[in-house]
Amino acid sequence: MKFKHCDNVDWKEFENESVLLNLLTGYYFRLNQVGTFIWPLINKENNLGDIVNRVVDQFDVSQRQAKADINSFIEQLIAEQLIQKS
Repeated sequence: MKFKHCDNVDWKEFENESVLLNLLTGYYFRLNQVGTFIWPLINKENNLGDIVNRVVDQFDVSQRQAKADINSFIEQLIAEQLIQKS
């Protein structure tokens, strides 16, 4: 499954963190270092498995834990109307 950024999102990166702004709701969503790493991968031709593999390669986390955490993260981003399935 692949995802893409919603058009109504503005993204600013600050060192190892990012802030997403939903321009429709006015709500901010803060990303930690891992979320900041994942965010640009979402708007490319990467599927969920590709993103999990990249996180496992970059951070000290197991494949299983990365998949669970990323699934939860993706669900949050969808709920906040920041990304959508493509």
